[in-house]
Amino acid sequence: MAYSLCGTSVDNTGQQECDKAKGVLSKVAIDNGKIEAADYATSALFHAALIAKSKLSKSDTEKLFILPDVQEVTDASESNKEGTLALGLKTTLFEGRPAYKFKFLGGADLLARCKTFDNQIVRIREYDANGVWWGTKVGTDSKGYQAKLFFTGGKVATGQNYEEGVIECTVSILSTNEYYKNSTWMETTSSENVSDLSALLDVNFTYVSHVSNVLKYSMKIPGSNLVGPYSVGPTVGTLIAGLVANFSAKSGAGTPTTALAITSMAYDATNDLLAVTYDSSAYTSATGNIKLIPPTPTQLDAGDVTNTELLSVTHSKPA
Repeated sequence: MAYSLCGTSVDNTGQQECDKAKGVLSKVAIDNGKIEAADYATSALFHAALIAKSKLSKSDTEKLFILPDVQEVTDASESNKEGTLALGLKTTLFEGRPAYKFKFLGGADLLARCKTFDNQIVRIREYDANGVWWGTKVGTDSKGYQAKLFFTGGKVATGQNYEEGVIECTVSILSTNEYYKNSTWMETTSSENVSDLSALLDVNFTYVSHVSNVLKYSMKIPGSNLVGPYSVGPTVGTLIAGLVANFSAKSGAGTPTTALAITSMAYDATNDLLAVTYDSSAYTSATGNIKLIPPTPTQLDAGDVTNTELLSVTHSKPA
């Protein structure tokens, strides 16, 4: 009989019925955070966790950024490194790192936003056409694969193929162990729609004018249009004003730290501005800067201001 150590170093080779394999790539989500065991006990909990993460502020370490639908994907993996002996024996020395390229549709502004992720080390989750999420496990936490991304696009169309508005992302996976040996999956049900995950747009507040303790701010999405940024006021200005209870403000030198009460808020449709009324006494005694802190994306979503992140603004107290 042969002596063997295989029993302690290898697994049996049986296969369960309906075991999962990766299908055609449908979505990619950038997610540097985690999902804890309690939140992946069922697919419904897992789906709810992803939705909640997508609606977090971009400054939150648990934020998930969902990218548009994949329109084309090509493999770009490294070849395995092979070695040979003089008499011809060939063997694989180490496994090439996985990589692929995928294309999605988007304009100049989306490309500029995506390129802020260029060559950053991030974690990504993959969603395939079979409705299965793929990632890895670190301890008991579900996480995305470690990867580097690079986005290209914005080139003039030649008219020889579908080129206009096509953005390509190159994904370079950093760990073959995570991707090949430690992949985990979560199958979604028909009621768990990946489109429920929100891709948010930044909206900048900018101080414009004031009368006494009533200060007015514009609310605009920055972009490449020379005419100017897009104002969200006509669409959701009144809804934003209705969330006054979720706003806060501070005053003081440098980075403001002293609470400044807001007494009311209204959308000025004539001038397309948000009018913020600060407490008269507190405003009079305020010095230095004023910081207006808007509702979180989750609070905005609950108020029917969807797919939006309002960014706080700090400015000098007007004279």
